[in-house]
Amino acid sequence: MKVSTQILRATALLALLAAAAPGMAEEKSLKEGARDVGRAVGSAAREVGQGAKKVGKAIGHAAKEGFDAVREGAREAKKAMQSDQ
Repeated sequence: MKVSTQILRATALLALLAAAAPGMAEEKSLKEGARDVGRAVGSAAREVGQGAKKVGKAIGHAAKEGFDAVREGAREAKKAMQSDQ
């Protein structure tokens, strides 16, 4: 799942919870409602963080592969230059 999709879901969840908060305050104590909202926000943040972690790892792996390709190209260029002399 893309990070932008996760952020969108988290935002929608927060909007839903904000709309439901007044109704929750009537049924539960304010402290319990705040605890529930905090848990939901924490879960959404954790989910977004895990998605960002995956994206970061993918970027790191791609950068390493790119670096390895550049290094190999430099080695080949050096060999070609040495064989020409």
